[in-house]
Amino acid sequence: MRLPESAVKTDRLECIRIDDLSEWHRWTSVPGATIGTWQGSDAAEALDLVAALPTGDVMRCFLPGFGLRAYGTDQLFFEIAFCFECHNALVIQPELDNRHDLIGFKADSRRAEDLLSRFRSL
Repeated sequence: MRLPESAVKTDRLECIRIDDLSEWHRWTSVPGATIGTWQGSDAAEALDLVAALPTGDVMRCFLPGFGLRAYGTDQLFFEIAFCFECHNALVIQPELDNRHDLIGFKADSRRAEDLLSRFRSL
């Protein structure tokens, strides 16, 4: 999965449990509570896992359960909401006027299962 260019400058990821699925196409931020934080090498490892997600077909439901907020030194770079049911990830980039990109990924891949397992363990 292609990540925004700012991913290389990310040093902290907030893991989000999404709590509002309404009007996701209007989100300016992924809604939900922070359930954990990955920093330094843990953040880099998680981003490498996301970047390695194989692309897949975009499907329809988009009911994401988990998300990430990627930060550099006190600056939000981007956010990603993941729906493991319809195999979609929504990338929101505040620095590009909250640009929204819906990207398909293979949710049944080993990497996607590993990412979902990491979210669930928090």
